[in-house]
Amino acid sequence: MNSFNLPAEGVIIILGVDELMDMARTAVNVVGNCLATVVIARWEGAFRNEEWKIEERELEDVTGQRALVSEA
Repeated sequence: MNSFNLPAEGVIIILGVDELMDMARTAVNVVGNCLATVVIARWEGAFRNEEWKIEERELEDVTGQRALVSEA
């Protein structure tokens, strides 16, 4: 840091904030990837199609529990 004439306090503050910003960037990236996946699946007709509904009913029969997402 001395070779670049940077104050140590400023660098420490930036490094502390960068960790939080990195977590926020990662969260935004994950949400964006999930949204893009759903959009493409809907576009191709592969999102919650008839095959999915059949598998959900079979799973409900096997587990005896309702699905988390109901048919709309």
